[in-house]
Amino acid sequence: MVKEKPILIVDTREKQPWCFEGDDAFADVVYEKLDGGDYSIRGMEHIITIERKATVDELYTNFTKDKKRIVAEFDRLKDHKFKIIVLEETCEDIMNPQRYYVNKKKINKRNPKMPVAVVTSNLTKLMLEYDAHLIFGGMRAQAMARGILLHAYELHRKGQLIVESE
Repeated sequence: MVKEKPILIVDTREKQPWCFEGDDAFADVVYEKLDGGDYSIRGMEHIITIERKATVDELYTNFTKDKKRIVAEFDRLKDHKFKIIVLEETCEDIMNPQRYYVNKKKINKRNPKMPVAVVTSNLTKLMLEYDAHLIFGGMRAQAMARGILLHAYELHRKGQLIVESE
């Protein structure tokens, strides 16, 4: 019996997407606009989504200059069972003020504790108010996201991942 493989969806707005081309675990990789998030599985787009964040600076920008956009995105995802934020940083990176550069000269001229507080408080908000799961993936972020999506697909295929709206 041939095992059915999922189709990975990569959001078309993802600027530098992870490369899954040629990954035998997926039947195909397609680029389509998702309601929110950057990665999902065909047929499960309203069940699970992974929002990828590459750097602490990206997070800081999301929670300051782009705050309305990220809040609107998570509002659109409110009915998704699994909203997962996969960070390409470690928890240590997030808590280290030296990892944040808040201007074009790459110098943090503000209170060095302020960017850490902004990011951690807003990540907490996403977890508590939007039931988002947070993964500090570091260098293994892509592999972790891949594993999460494949496992969710298998559970869903076996009828073990039940979503009330289905």
